Parts: sequence; structure tokens; C-alpha cells
Amino acid sequence: YNAEYMGIFEILVMEEEKGVLDPSEEEALRELEGVRTTYDKKTGESTEGDKFAKIKKEEKKMLFEDETCIKADEFLAIKPWLGAIVEPTKHLPPDSHAPTDNYVLEHVYGYRTYDCRQNLFFTADQKIVFNVATLGIVLDTKSNQQKFFGGGEVSKLKNVHNDDIICLSISPDRKRIATGQVGAQPSLYIWDATTCQLAAPSSKFIAKEKNTRAYCCCSWSGDGKYVAFADKHDDHNVKVINAADGSPILNAKGGGNAILDIAWSKAPGQLLFATCGAKHIKFWDLAAKTSKLGIGLGGKSFSCLTYDDKGICYAGGMDGKISVFKGNHLVQAIDAHKGVVHTIAWIEGKLMSGGTDKKLNIYTAKFELEKSIVMPSTPRAIDMLGGTILVGMRNGTIVLVKDGKIVQEVLKSHHDGEIWGLEVLDTGHVLTSCDDNKVMLWDPKSRTNKGVFTINDKAGEKIKYGASSLTALPDNQCSRALCYNPKSKDIAVCTNSGEIQIRNLSNLQTLKKSIQCCSRWIECASYSPNGNLLAVGTHTNIINIYSADTYAHKGTLKGHSSSITSLDWSKDSSYIRSVCEAYELLFFNVAAMKQDPSGATSTKDLEWSTQSTKLGWNVPVSYTHLRAHETLRYLVCRLLLEKKN
Repeated sequence: YNAEYMGIFEILVMEEEKGVLDPSEEEALRELEGVRTTYDKKTGESTEGDKFAKIKKEEKKMLFEDETCIKADEFLAIKPWLGAIVEPTKHLPPDSHAPTDNYVLEHVYGYRTYDCRQNLFFTADQKIVFNVATLGIVLDTKSNQQKFFGGGEVSKLKNVHNDDIICLSISPDRKRIATGQVGAQPSLYIWDATTCQLAAPSSKFIAKEKNTRAYCCCSWSGDGKYVAFADKHDDHNVKVINAADGSPILNAKGGGNAILDIAWSKAPGQLLFATCGAKHIKFWDLAAKTSKLGIGLGGKSFSCLTYDDKGICYAGGMDGKISVFKGNHLVQAIDAHKGVVHTIAWIEGKLMSGGTDKKLNIYTAKFELEKSIVMPSTPRAIDMLGGTILVGMRNGTIVLVKDGKIVQEVLKSHHDGEIWGLEVLDTGHVLTSCDDNKVMLWDPKSRTNKGVFTINDKAGEKIKYGASSLTALPDNQCSRALCYNPKSKDIAVCTNSGEIQIRNLSNLQTLKKSIQCCSRWIECASYSPNGNLLAVGTHTNIINIYSADTYAHKGTLKGHSSSITSLDWSKDSSYIRSVCEAYELLFFNVAAMKQDPSGATSTKDLEWSTQSTKLGWNVPVSYTHLRAHETLRYLVCRLLLEKKN
């Protein structure tokens, strides 16, 4: 660890030795370390910490190059699935035109928290605004209807974000929103909270410097004329733009330490703001275009900032204290939380904070604790309007608090790692599993969550060379595949530790049976159409077959030379086709429990229950380089876009 992080590192090591290190504190250290996001130079897409998912440049070129550039004798060596593709006797005539149906974004079940704070606010008309993925979302809590800044057909998108938003701030009149994103050339947009359109044609700022990486925090001046924001460049640049036309006012180097938050003074007439982060807090004067480091902090690290209407600055520390600054001088430190202070806000004469101890604290003007409310999860964002407090928590949940109690749960969501498991039930509900130790049940009609259950209460050991993930949770608390049996109403949840959990839709909280299927993670699973068998594709290169009544092991399908990424059953439940990471498309006779070498021909006129495999006669081979875990819906989207290009 660099010397600049040693102070907070020592604090966390001491807490870890005591057995009290919270995942939120681990994330705080991760933020201070400045985990580097990398970007594809051509597409601008961002990648963070997934080193095992990279394909060598030479291999990638061979896999993706056009078939016409490769000699016929080399087909099978480079693209092994080509020999397993046989044209059916009867089929619809090929049609290269895009479907006439159009898709419109209706609802998003998500709220970004793992690397965001203070990204949730009331709007002037008492709706709420927050961000997830590339979207700014305005939610009417009464009707449960959403509007979006962003989203839509890629070729038609202009003046909206094209990569993940990681900071959001609202103007003092609560009518305009500023959002900043990650990317090779990150952008910041200012948009209207009512129309969800760009506030003005020039209300934006796009990075010109190389290696900017992201705009990680932003804030509005007290008069609503300016927006200040910081980036993730090695110099941690601080910028101020005119909110009306996006013109630059200030561009200065913030220093070598990571910046985590930025906030303006709320004192009338003041154009002062502060930035904070690893081992520093810095105070800026826009009129003089000068900055001063905080005095008296003793090398502390801070995660969040706010000002009151007298120009006093409050900084939430990694040590659980709230530091009070007049000018750039530390004048007082308040013991606020056990662990990191993750969010802080001064609103309507009240100072509020949220910390790792899962407490929402409210202080009087004399810094006396007026109320401490225990929350279900660590608060990451706080706002208040008319006495109602809005809280965004680390577990992806947004709630309204009044008189010290949660009065409404506005939104639930997954909150860590990636969502891979998805199953649509015959009831119309949707099940999802994720790297966050949760399986969630959704009702698209009411646009609400209908249930959540924990995958494993007890954390297991991290598996060496296991699934690459952004979460810190162990493999037995992550799930990337699940499936549903309409016949028995059973649900099979497959974990990254190779376990299969059988639960029933009537009682999701109860574990019906646990099966240790393999020693590595499971990426795909499916019940047979007749409801009698369960097939599970593993990262140990095999497919295990179980009976769907007793879940006794019926057999093992072997033949793949790499991890199984997708599989389909034929409609008569007699065959399985599957694809692995070596791009092999194989066919298996289920009754014989073995591979059919002539399966492509034997099954050419079979009807398949699903189209999960990414290789086959009806999938254009020039598009088969799509990521193995993409769903069919997303794959279809990608095909349309690439054909148009």
C-alpha cells in the first residue's frame, strides 16, 4: 500500500483483527486505493478488475475475423462449431430486415450504491431522482412510474450518457440534475428533472484530456449557476462549469490523492466549495481561483462533505468522526459512527449522517444527537423535504423515513457484483440471482419486488480460480444461474461454489434440498420441458443430469473441452445441445446419456424448447463472438444494431 493510504489502512487492519471489519469499510479502502477502471480504446466501454475475462489480442483477432478471410481447411480449427451446424429441412425464409417491433424502457429495478454516495434526492414536485447503469431515473413514489434521462436505440441516442453514471447532484431549486459518468472520455450532463431532457443544448461537458477515466463526484453552487466536479485522472482534476451553457470556469489539478466528494457552501453570496478524499480535504475559492488544504486534520481521510448556510463545512471521516471546519481550519470533531461515515447532509437546519454502523443520525445546531435511527443497511445517500427523509442504502433499497420510522419502501434491488441469473415464470413473475447473496422475485405488472431470500447465511471460503467477480462475497453467496420447473414449482439456484439449492415457489425461504454438483461455478441450468429432469452445465466441462422428483443423480454428459456456458432442451426432452467456452456446439442423447457425434444431423428437424445457445444454424456466425453470458433478448438487440451498421 502507498504511504498516503497507510493511515486508513492501519485503522481497517486493527478492526479486521478485532473481527469487526464491515464490507462497507472494505469498499471504503477500495475507493481510497483508487481501483483503476480501464477502457477499450475503440468502443470506450469500461472494465474494472476483471483480469481473468480478457482474451489475448491475437486469439480475439482470429475468433472475430470474417470467415471469408480464412481458408476452408482452417474453419474447424478456429471455429469448431461450424461443423455442427446443419440446415433444417423446413424453415422460414431468411429475412435480413430488422423486426418492426420497437422496445421502450418501462421500469428499472436498480439503484447504484457500491461506488456512489449522495446520489438520491427529492425533486421540486416531490418525486425522487437517482441513477443506475447509464440512466438518470425520476420516480413518482405515489404512482410507481418512472421517467428516464437516457436509454433507447443506440443509433438514435444523442446528448445522453453512454456509460455508467457514478455521480448525481440536484440544483438548489430541485429542478435540474447534474450527472457524471465513467469512460475513456467521460461526460457530465445537466438535465431537467421534469422533462428528463437536456436543460439546454450546451448544458454538458465532455472530457478532452486523456486518462480522465470518470467524473466521480459533482455538486451545485448555492445560487444554482455553477456545477463543480472532479475526475479520476492521476492528477484528480477539479472543474467548474457554467450550468447554463457548459462553458468552463475553472480547471485545476486537485493533487495526487483520490477525491471522493465535493460540496459548495450554502452561505448566500459565497462561491466557496471543498473537495475531500484520501488523506486530505481542500477548500476552493472560485472568485479568486485559489485552493487551500485543510489545517489540523492530522492526515485524516474523508468520504463525504456538506456545508450549512453559514459557510461551515462538515466532513464525514473514515474514522467515524464528523470534522467541522471554519474556513480551512478544523475547529471540532464529533464522534458520530462506529466505522466509516458514508453520507452527510445539512438540510432544513438539520445535520444528518449515515455510517457503517447502519445508523442514521440527526444533530441539532449545537451538534447534540437529536435522534439515531437504526436502518436495515448502511445509508449511502440522505435527503429531506418537508420533514420526510429520503434514504438510499447500500443493499440497494430506497426508503422514506418520518418521525424516526420507515414509512415507505420505495424500491428494492440487487446491489453487488453482476446479475446473471434470470427466469420468467409461468405466473408472469421474474426471478433473478446475483453476486450479492440474494435471489429476488419481481412482479412486472405492479412493478414491485415480491420477495427476497438469502442464498447462504454462512460465508464459505473463496475458491481459487473461481468466478471472476467485482463483489467481495465468497463463492457460496453468489449465484449466476437459476431455473424453474412449472410442473413441480421447484426452483434450482446454482451457486459459484458448485452447489445447487432446490426451493419451491410456495416457500422460497425454505431450502428443500442442497446438492453439491461440482467444485467450480455453474453458469447454466434448465429443467426438461416434461418437467422430469434437471440439466446443470458446469465449469468442470460436464453437464450433470438429475431427476426432478428426488433429485437423484441420473448421469453425466461428457465431451466438452471447456466450461459449459449455455444449453437447450429439445421440446420432446430427448436431446440437449450445449456450447462451451471453447466454442464447441455439441449434442447429447439424454436417454443414452452420451454425446451424439451425428447430433447436428440427427436433430436438424427437432424443435427446441429454448434458444439459449449462442451458436447454431439460426444464429449468424459472424455475430457469435458475443459474450457467453448474454441473454437471448440482449443478443437479439446486439444483432439488430450490428446488422444496421
